[in-house]
Amino acid sequence: MGAINTSQQLAKVRSKIDAQQQVVAKLETELQQTILGEQRNAQNVLTGAGGIQDIYKGIPDGAILFAAIKSGIQNFDGGTGTFTNVALDQDLIRQMLYQARALLGELRIEEQHYNQEVQQEQSLRKSLIDLSKA
Repeated sequence: MGAINTSQQLAKVRSKIDAQQQVVAKLETELQQTILGEQRNAQNVLTGAGGIQDIYKGIPDGAILFAAIKSGIQNFDGGTGTFTNVALDQDLIRQMLYQARALLGELRIEEQHYNQEVQQEQSLRKSLIDLSKA
């Protein structure tokens, strides 16, 4: 079993944070649209072109992050992966937005953890180099 490269882990977490920030921005836009009276469809917002699922594609654990967001949608059929044409109202979008922001907060905590580990590793390397020069 190899050692965990904390710099790579930090990069993965940061890519998740970038995607999560895009999701939060998309949900904020969707909320604004519903406040202005537009009907929003869950299928389009989540899995349509440019939807939340597209944002999560290609990032580590993207499917898990998407599952966390869509789990808050009523009428989601986990067996088939489809929605029963759910109209997203303000309350439902707010709920999804709260979930997305909470997940973003958790990712930031994870980023801090790996950032501290990377700094400790760099400090240890510097100390080892200084010791080997002496």
